[in-house]
Amino acid sequence: MRLKTCFLALGVVVAALSGINRAAAQENIKMSYTAVSGFTLGYVAEQEGFFQKHGINVDFVQTQISANIPGAVVSGSVQLGGATMPSVLQANDAGLDLVVLAGGAVYPLPGDVLVARPGAHITKVTDLKGKTVGVPGLGALLDIMLRRNLKANGVDPNSVKYVQVGFPQAADALRSGRIDAYPAEAPFTAQIIKSGAGEVVSDWLKSTPNGTLTVVYASTRKWAEAHKKAVEALRAGLTEAQAFIKTHKAATDKAIAKYTGLPEKIVASIPVPPLVVNVTPKQIQFWINVCKEQHLIKGDPSPQSVLFK
Repeated sequence: MRLKTCFLALGVVVAALSGINRAAAQENIKMSYTAVSGFTLGYVAEQEGFFQKHGINVDFVQTQISANIPGAVVSGSVQLGGATMPSVLQANDAGLDLVVLAGGAVYPLPGDVLVARPGAHITKVTDLKGKTVGVPGLGALLDIMLRRNLKANGVDPNSVKYVQVGFPQAADALRSGRIDAYPAEAPFTAQIIKSGAGEVVSDWLKSTPNGTLTVVYASTRKWAEAHKKAVEALRAGLTEAQAFIKTHKAATDKAIAKYTGLPEKIVASIPVPPLVVNVTPKQIQFWINVCKEQHLIKGDPSPQSVLFK
């Protein structure tokens, strides 16, 4: 009896020590991100313990301006950046060395809608000429997409005034008349429309190829090379989250609400966006072409040089 008790006690001690060793083995990673549903895979992976299962903890550090993310990554204040492809390409064109580790949401996105304040007399994209449009970041993805769309519709992008407005502030900016329109993203689109601050203008991104990347998980090449196990853990956690999301809408909504700060009721009214983990050279090439067309980069990088393997 005493021997059995000793073995049981030993088992408890071994289990406790194993738990301590697993906790000690966890690598803590900080990630700068904007509060959009594009990073749903990461939100779910952290909430459901998929990252921890593979040996990492990800601390999401929210920022209002996506253009600030590459600088935060390079400075070392965060290890991962929830960036857009244009910001990655522009940073590298300026001499930095960022790499894409994984993808996030891709087009078509039901929550990406151009909204206009009531009374602004904007019913189509061409009505934006001479108007003031808010964008979540000057030179950021939606700013670039808006200019691309205006040009495709015969409107000089320079005929529009652009004002930098974060997603959480967009509804107030529309309501006050500070801006006339805004290219909104889920889950903030539902909030803007339900509050009456904005009305849907058109399906302005319908010409965007399906599968086009919106956001990516990026780091410096130096960090990725030195932390290959963490990169593998990131991808493994995101992949588990991708499978989990297909059959767990309520838990997914909870994660999105937690990291965006929006009520679950609003989040629940929006479909989960299409999400990818693996990024292809073709997806990166699309953004290289767009950035070159708008003279945002001078170089001609290869997609393979940006994609970390």
